[in-house]
Amino acid sequence: MKYFYTTLSILCFAAFGLTAQTNNTKKPQLSAGTMQYLWRIDHQHAGTPAVMPEYVYKQDAANNTYISTLIKVQPGFNASALAPLGVKIGAKAGNVWTAQVPLASMRNFTLINGIQYIDMDQPSFPFLDTARVTTRVDSVQAGYGLPQAYSGNGVVVGIVDAGFDYTHPTFYDTAYSAYRIKRVWEEKNTTGTAPAGYGYGTEYTDSLSIVTKGHDITSGTHGTHVSGIAAGSGVGSTGDKRFRGMSYNSDIVMVAMYPTAAYWLNTGMTDMLDGISYVFDYATSVSKPAVANLSWGCPLGPHDGTSLFSQACDNITGAGKIFVLSGGNNGADKIHLQQLFTPVDTTVSTILTFASGLTDKKNQVDVWGETGKTFSMHFSLYYGTTKKDSTVEVTLDNTTHQFNLIGTNTDTCFITVTCVAAEFNGKPHMLIQAYSRVNDRLCLTVDANDGTVNMWQGYVLNTTGYYGQFNKYTYTFATNGDALMTVSDMVTTQSAIGVAAYNSKPSFTNIAGAALTYSGYPKGAIASFSSKGPTVDGRTKPNIAGPGMALASSVSSVDSTYMPAGVNYSSVVSSYVSPINGQTYSYAMAAGTSMSGPAVSGIVGLLLEAAPTLTPQDVMTVLYNTAIRDTYTGVIPATGSNTWGWGKVNAYHAMMEVLGLTTGIYHQETNLNCLLYPNPNAGNYNIEFVGEQSEELMVQVMDATGKTVIDQKWAVSPGTNHYQIDLSMYATGIYFTQISGKQGRTTVKIVKQ
Repeated sequence: MKYFYTTLSILCFAAFGLTAQTNNTKKPQLSAGTMQYLWRIDHQHAGTPAVMPEYVYKQDAANNTYISTLIKVQPGFNASALAPLGVKIGAKAGNVWTAQVPLASMRNFTLINGIQYIDMDQPSFPFLDTARVTTRVDSVQAGYGLPQAYSGNGVVVGIVDAGFDYTHPTFYDTAYSAYRIKRVWEEKNTTGTAPAGYGYGTEYTDSLSIVTKGHDITSGTHGTHVSGIAAGSGVGSTGDKRFRGMSYNSDIVMVAMYPTAAYWLNTGMTDMLDGISYVFDYATSVSKPAVANLSWGCPLGPHDGTSLFSQACDNITGAGKIFVLSGGNNGADKIHLQQLFTPVDTTVSTILTFASGLTDKKNQVDVWGETGKTFSMHFSLYYGTTKKDSTVEVTLDNTTHQFNLIGTNTDTCFITVTCVAAEFNGKPHMLIQAYSRVNDRLCLTVDANDGTVNMWQGYVLNTTGYYGQFNKYTYTFATNGDALMTVSDMVTTQSAIGVAAYNSKPSFTNIAGAALTYSGYPKGAIASFSSKGPTVDGRTKPNIAGPGMALASSVSSVDSTYMPAGVNYSSVVSSYVSPINGQTYSYAMAAGTSMSGPAVSGIVGLLLEAAPTLTPQDVMTVLYNTAIRDTYTGVIPATGSNTWGWGKVNAYHAMMEVLGLTTGIYHQETNLNCLLYPNPNAGNYNIEFVGEQSEELMVQVMDATGKTVIDQKWAVSPGTNHYQIDLSMYATGIYFTQISGKQGRTTVKIVKQ
């Protein structure tokens, strides 16, 4: 289990790929997750609750319970066919819909003609000041060298999350007068009116009702922190600006999807897809571009961009509709294993461990093969080097099996395996549930003669994610797992901008004046928890890296953990008593790709202000072309890096490219953090320097012979500083600009044309 407040992840276990069907008389094809759900309903013991914690449910105002699914429908399918079963349809993302099915109707639902594919929604959970400087947003917000200052005006920033405090001053404008939250949809709140077209939850459409509601939950602050990074105005922080977010003048839409204690046992992809669609629907209604942020992830699934969630996102994104999400926080976890089989290398075995934070030893494993290939599996218990029990070989027979392995203590390890010979993406697939009541080690063995098999693992309980490992221990026959391909399955969506996290500020001073440091996180380096690519189909993910270790942002005023006696109070860096309601509001530090994602989302909001019709591919291209590459990223190939994407996000350079103003920008990040542009130039260029203290720099310019032509002092202060160089009176040619300060020295070659 992770221990950062924001190193959280999402587990979505059955997001599978598809191929086309044209025969409308065919019954739906069922994913392995759907097959396993039906099997468990048929085989559950007396007294087992109808609502099982491994799945996602919704409840309406009449207390009717529904199970969440994603479906792919055939052309011409009429939703009225679902009415007799009481099925409710949510987002319609092209031919991929979200559907809420009454528990008693699930079996008949799987027999309806015209539905091509049914995929069960599975439980999920969230990933969880100087960022404006390290990403060059300060210069964009100030309009330095640009036609105007940019602040996200005229753009909708949507946050699909949980733990929102709607009253925080940061969600007002910079004068603390105009309220910027335009819509709130609490998906799990059954007390009010649902938004049109979704049929569940409660929608708030005016500032009075939103402020009166106040918050979605009292036990979390994730959504408040994420929203503040992407779009907070910073009211109440030092100078009402220190902890300002990126698109601080944008309109805000919040979708709260956290489960409540009664029936909302979990949250899943249907909630997220509906939320993203809702954000885009609102933006369309007011004729504004939008960026939707999701600081959640999915380490299990096919990881090839073919899941129903991925297909749906590709259907609803487009010009002025951008989807950004966190890459994941499993960059140091051995939750993945890959094996290439040959006629002489036909077996791989590994030991599946269980997370120490779980009361019960439970885990899930998702195993995917290669299209047109096959594999089989068997399971064994080992006490030391002695094999205590094992199963028969399990083949891809489109059936669910359960095995009971007896351990040394005479108790049982329960294995449930659902086998599909070819999912809709053509790939063979096994979904495994393991529940162990023994002390013996559980060994998973895969057998095949050719093809590649990938497996991932993880378990979710009550919205918290837990991970074991694929471990070798001392067994000569076993193989260790790795941390490759650990980006969220949702990140592999073609149109999604997946964000890695780097260490932007590993040290800070809290409100009590104590200096605190996240040890082991060197400034500027990739965060060790940041998940890695590639996708199974060979694409580079994540796409870009943003600041994520650590960021200060708004926290919920009703979350007791950030109050003086709370466990997170040491992370609080600023507090403010509102003159409007007398309530104390705070800003606090947090870390994770949950933070780097909204930093990039807010920057995308700034770009959309300048160019409202940018497509996802447009945004990716701009971010790739302008990313910061430094001594930490190393040389990034043209195809990108599966750790960094194409580098660190650079808002200023990106904005200049969108506006067509860039003729060359040179970034140098050693001990001195400098940006020089344009390069080449006609004799006039700018130096941007990011400082952490007040000091005096020396700026020297030498010609190609080494003769000094400019030698000046430059007084800088903390934050972003700018300096202009004029070489217009000198000959064309090559010059060298040298900048020296307390932190070191850097030299940049300049070409005067």
